Amino acid sequence: MALVKLEIDAYGEANCTGQSVGSITAMFNPESYTRSYTVSYEMSDEIASSAATMIFRRIGQSDLNLKLIVDGTGIVPLPGATSVDAYITNFLSVVYNYQGSSHRPNYLKLTWGSLSVVCVCTSVNVAYSLFNQDGTALRATLNVIFAGTVDFKTKAQEAQKSSPDLTHVRTVKAGDTLPLMTYQIYGDSSYYLQVARANNLTSVSAIKPGDQIYFPPIKK
Repeated sequence: MALVKLEIDAYGEANCTGQSVGSITAMFNPESYTRSYTVSYEMSDEIASSAATMIFRRIGQSDLNLKLIVDGTGIVPLPGATSVDAYITNFLSVVYNYQGSSHRPNYLKLTWGSLSVVCVCTSVNVAYSLFNQDGTALRATLNVIFAGTVDFKTKAQEAQKSSPDLTHVRTVKAGDTLPLMTYQIYGDSSYYLQVARANNLTSVSAIKPGDQIYFPPIKK
């Protein structure tokens, strides 16, 4: 079986489809990588409560951490470059640098075997470890962190956060009204009386900042 190298393709759009605007191939595949996942919760703040309730807010950031070795001693040809510094320059131009046409760094699609991640680069640390007699770098390690990203259209289709078929719990903030919050959840403020009944509210104005409001599934 032929060796498959890790590859990073760059795109101007968040869905990472169509023609790529650049790419970089790893000189050596990483020996390992780390993936981390986070979930964001908000602690309830009821007065005189014996215990906190953790209220789900969103799925948080998912990171991919990996190390890529760049070697200019001639053991293996440098892909698309003549020196370690040139390879690093190419790498940064694909994954890190600000792009004037899109006014941001590129969106990225990283693929290697079964690993396929649509992401952005949030950090690059370059550690140089071997040098020629004239001081030019002969070896470096790139410690790179990629954060997974989803374009808004796909996220809306997958999460369906505004679907009336889902249960929602929201914390009342200053300036909120029940009709306004109902509109934000369902896209229709006319359901506010049903929300009031579900929360045993005696009045639609009987809410204050810090209250937890339950928005039940509603069939339109």
